[in-house]
Order: sequence, then C-alpha cells, then structure tokens
Amino acid sequence: MGLGRRVWFVLALTGAFALAGSALAATQIDESARIPTRQAIRLDPPAPVVVIGDSAISALRWVPRAASAVVGFEYTLDLESCRRLFNTSCRGREGRVPPSVYEALGFHGSKYDTLVVATGYNDGASSFGASFDAVVGRARILGYTRIVWWTLRSDVDYVSPGFVGNHDAFALNNRVISDRLASGKFPDVVLADWGGYTTDKPEWFVTDGVHYRALGAWAASDYLTRKMAFLDGRPCPVPTTPDGVPDDPCPDPDATGPVADIEALYPIGADGVLCYEVGVERRFECRDETHVIQLARELALGMSGDDVGALQTRLVRLDLLDGSATGWFGSLTRRSVTGFQRSASLSPTGVADIATLDALGFDTSAIVVGS
Repeated sequence: MGLGRRVWFVLALTGAFALAGSALAATQIDESARIPTRQAIRLDPPAPVVVIGDSAISALRWVPRAASAVVGFEYTLDLESCRRLFNTSCRGREGRVPPSVYEALGFHGSKYDTLVVATGYNDGASSFGASFDAVVGRARILGYTRIVWWTLRSDVDYVSPGFVGNHDAFALNNRVISDRLASGKFPDVVLADWGGYTTDKPEWFVTDGVHYRALGAWAASDYLTRKMAFLDGRPCPVPTTPDGVPDDPCPDPDATGPVADIEALYPIGADGVLCYEVGVERRFECRDETHVIQLARELALGMSGDDVGALQTRLVRLDLLDGSATGWFGSLTRRSVTGFQRSASLSPTGVADIATLDALGFDTSAIVVGS
C-alpha cells in the first residue's frame, strides 16, 4: 500500500475480549518488564500505524473529512468514546462500551509497527501507571517497535464519567508518563506532546478544554501527519502555508509549535455537525452538535448531582471557587455564581439560570424553564 492512506473504523467487539479480566491484572507487571534491547525511534517508511484513542481524538472520525489531513503513511484509526487504557471502558456517546486499549491491541494483533496511544481522559490517577505498563507490555509482546504516547491537556474543565478523571488527574498522569520515560526503561516510547502543543490554542476546543471543535480536529490531523513524518525522518507531506515548500526533513511539531494558520491549509468548515456510528450495529448518523457539556436544568442552592459538579468545575477553573467539585450546591457555590454574574453583567441572584449557564459556556438547549 506504500504511503497510501488506510482508515478502518474498527468494529466494537464482545466475547473476544473476555480475557481482559483478572488474569490480565495478574500478568501486566510481567509484560511491562519485557524491555527491548534496542531503541527504536525512527523507522524507514512505510511504518504501519494504529491510532487507538478516546472521545477527544475521536473528532477525527466525527468531524466530516477531518481525517483526510492525516497523510504520508499507512494507518488505522480506532477511535472510541469513553475508552480507557486497561480498566473496563465506560459507555460512550455512541451508545456502546468500547474495548480498552489493552483489549483493542489483542484484536489488532501484530499487523503494525507503531502504536499511537491517544487515550487517558477517562483514566484516574490511581491506576494510570499500571495501565501504562500493561499497554506497553502487551504492545511489546505483539511486536510493536515504537509506541507514540499523546500527552493530556490538563488546564481544562472536563470531568470524566463518574468523576474518574479531572484536570488534577490529567496533570498527574502526564507526570507519570514523563517519569516512566525518564527511567530509561521505555526507549521504545516516544512522547507526542499534544498537551504542550495546544497550550495556547483554546480556540481549537469546546468549553470543556478536551474535546475538539472542527478547527481542532483538522489541527490534530495535521499534527499527527507532521509528528509521524518527523519520527520517520521523512519530508513533511504538507507545507506550513498554502504557497510554501514542505520541510525536508520534517521538524518535530512539538519543537516548532502549531501551524500559524490551519484554516489556510485545509477546508475546515463551520462547527455544528458531528457524524457518529451509533450502537453496536454502528448506524451512521450525523447530528447538529458541538460536544459542549449539556445541562438539563437550572441549578440553585440545595441541589446536587453531576451537573452541579460540572458547574463547580467550571467555576474552579475560572478561579471563582476554591477547592474541588463536590456535586453539592452550597453557600460557597452560590457566592461564586453571584460573583460570576456580577462580572458578566447579569442579575446577581446566585441561581445558575439559563443566562448564567450560557455565559459559562454550557449547552442549555435541553433546559425547560419551570419544569
């Protein structure tokens, strides 16, 4: 297939992943101890690549045509909402529980040279290190010679389902990756510093700071293209400006920083439509949606729930609320809401009504006033 493009949207599997139970937990340490004897940083093209990701990078699949910017190498995109590294995944927005990265590796087998792991926003800090070891260990057994690990964005509002992960956990998990690599035991693992690369690009993301807008999806495809060209020692498949000449060899995008004008390079289009593969039957369906956190009610003193936790997380990230999200709307939360309302020239009622939630960047389309 040469340097041609190959994209497979991998079917969710059941049954075949039954081995991911207690037997795996017992073997993950032994697997991660299988240290290769040589460092594999650069490979001669083509280097078949599988990208296993969660709902953040799934925008490459959801945003129409965004994956067309991934060029220059042979690859498979296995991207699923609510995916975890080793532990059982959660139910995603497409109505199914995807296999973990560890399980997905069992399905893909030894067909690839390079594994790109763009998963971690649904993993807590307590299990992240062991999950990292398990994934790397299994990839080594399957013969992968290079593992490219995307760092997480941590200055964000996103809280994973069940409050498993948040901005604090994402920062800790990035540190775990850095510490693992600094140990010298993982010469086959290469960082793709997506977190650092996008630090000054909040406009690429929706208000939770993790999930991509259309612009971010195309930018992520461009980043993946350049990162793989750099690692392979190839010329960049695309220039940095429409009339420019591609760099040869391609520099590390982590060193150069983001392309100045992604919109000039690609036909990005407007936000508003995401195309999913719904249910285990993977029914194709496009929706008018932007992946902004949706709340279904106005919030006030005495209420509790995940929606209150989402509100509190947003207030914490805006430095309007001390502490962490508790899911309980108490007097401190009311005071913080009042402070935000004053700063936004809204009526300082202390109630997170539609106008206040809109101003905070939430999707309020599901709220029915008076219900």
